[in-house]
Amino acid sequence: MDKVERIYRALNIEEPDKVPKGELQIHDELVSSLLNEPLVNWFEAHIKVRRLLKIDLVNVGLNGGPKVEVIGKTEKGYPIYRDYFGNEWVESGKTRTYLKYGLASPEDFKDFRMPDISLYRADGVKLWSEKTDLCVFAQVGGAFDSVYPLMGLETYVKTLYKYPHLLKKVIEEVIKFELKVIRLYADSGAHVILLGDDLAYDKGPFISLSHLHEFVFPYLAQEVKLAHRLGLPVIFHCDGNVTQLVEDVVKAGFDGLHSLQPNASVDIVSIKRKWGEYICLMGNLDLDYLLPLGSSEEVKAEVLRLIREVAPGGGYILSTTNVLTRYVPPENALAMYRTAEKYGKYPIRSGEY
Repeated sequence: MDKVERIYRALNIEEPDKVPKGELQIHDELVSSLLNEPLVNWFEAHIKVRRLLKIDLVNVGLNGGPKVEVIGKTEKGYPIYRDYFGNEWVESGKTRTYLKYGLASPEDFKDFRMPDISLYRADGVKLWSEKTDLCVFAQVGGAFDSVYPLMGLETYVKTLYKYPHLLKKVIEEVIKFELKVIRLYADSGAHVILLGDDLAYDKGPFISLSHLHEFVFPYLAQEVKLAHRLGLPVIFHCDGNVTQLVEDVVKAGFDGLHSLQPNASVDIVSIKRKWGEYICLMGNLDLDYLLPLGSSEEVKAEVLRLIREVAPGGGYILSTTNVLTRYVPPENALAMYRTAEKYGKYPIRSGEY
């Protein structure tokens, strides 16, 4: 069974030959450590590390876009940047501090336009789909996490109440752009759309469910509908405690749900029991303690638990809750993927291992 079919089987809530596995990203420092060599050719190194870990997927985004300008410097010499939207910020090398948001007044909202799609390319999608056998995820934005950074979260929340019609105008403009991105990805050879929209923090959603139902989920459903029309399944990525949101994610038509952070009190087993026949689950391997600070034996035990409790019947893709970061010791990354490869072969009986 090839890697694309393996992922598709899981997304269809079917049992493939083995549990699919992979990351949305692997930090370069970890790639170099795993390969025990410096990163000379980025593309070849990332292919090599995925072969080492027997990973089934890669996640890529857009190339290009409007240029970011350097418009000055702070007193300490840090550059001040301005982007297409009018956002201005300072980069200190470790943090980004916003000085001004592009959407600061009702007049800004009225005049808002997204960049022309012709400024962007999907070179990464083409490269990975043509040169490798990996299942290529192509990442798009949504209706919240691609909108509130244009104005800041405080202004976003105020606008929900004071100028909802203007906020919807901005959201509609953003979603029109994302729909064009999905078409570009489909034309470039993507296998799966990954829609990233962080709607929650550790305690639950950033905004009320009623606001999500009005200002977010209808627009996400548009993206899912187009992707499906183009023959592409869609996985929803959302950090934080998504427990309250799973029903809405399912109703929006998503094929998969990624992150499922245990440190945000997400119980993947309960979600599997309630929603497992409707949506594929991806993730749940902890990046706060387990992978960066735990022992290899602890990592192995948690992988076995997920295989035992979530993988039976299909509908599970093994992954961390976000990306395989530079803070993960190589031995823990190897323990995670080698354990999954050894024990994740179907059929898997519930309670096995």
